[in-house]
Amino acid sequence: MLKYNQLCEIINNLYMKINLIFFPFLLTSLMSVVQDRYFARAYTSNVLPKGTIDLEFWHTSRFERKDQFYFAQDQRIEFEAGLGHNIQTSLYLNNNHVRFSESKDETTTKSELGFSNEWKWKLFDPTVNKVGFALYGEWGIKGGDELELEAKLIFDKIFDKHIYVFNAVYEYEKEFEWKNNQIESEQGNQTTEFIVAYQYLIKPTFGLGFEIQNENAITNDNIWEYSLVSGGPTLNFRQGKWFAIINYLPQWSNLHKTASAPFNKVLDRKENHNVRLVFGVNL
Repeated sequence: MLKYNQLCEIINNLYMKINLIFFPFLLTSLMSVVQDRYFARAYTSNVLPKGTIDLEFWHTSRFERKDQFYFAQDQRIEFEAGLGHNIQTSLYLNNNHVRFSESKDETTTKSELGFSNEWKWKLFDPTVNKVGFALYGEWGIKGGDELELEAKLIFDKIFDKHIYVFNAVYEYEKEFEWKNNQIESEQGNQTTEFIVAYQYLIKPTFGLGFEIQNENAITNDNIWEYSLVSGGPTLNFRQGKWFAIINYLPQWSNLHKTASAPFNKVLDRKENHNVRLVFGVNL
């Protein structure tokens, strides 16, 4: 029987093969326009029309931590569907693969599989109303023993060739263990994020912008641990039925230094460099 780590390794290899096989095929589809996703991290308020389905591939590489080798790959396959009444939902298959050093001469690998489900409800349109606004909720299971919850307030405005976005995000994670014939868990971890993004559409098929993220970690004892600011450029390509977005998000500064995070950067638990590619196609 396959062990869990072996299964994760097989899934990780399968992800890579799917990307290599299907990306060139999907790039040949050039008909109708897919969902208006313009950023790799910031969400806009727009939703898919009823009956429309998008397939998206996400790949994130995270690397460089203090005093160790660290390289992580996060991959997601998303099936996104418009339900009508300004509501859409998505199903994700998630895979996380990490290689890190525990000593000078040895590295360790760790893989986790997960599933998540998101819902988005558009209340105001960014092209018709003064400001677009949507509510977002997501729940997921990671590694079979961790529950993840996420909520977003999405504000945006699309004016001529300019796109402005602001997201307020709250995340909650809680791990469960089986001990003494019962399920046990500690108080969950909390994170709040604020994302500001802007993009200028140089052409209908090409946009250039930036995304800035402020991540605030809160411990189990409700202690504000750090306030990390990261930011970088975003490129948006689209043609017919497909789009591709790439973003580079390096750390900038820790605005709230504490005993557990006393430096200008948080490199003991967060990566210095973060690159994300999102590819989508309308089915």
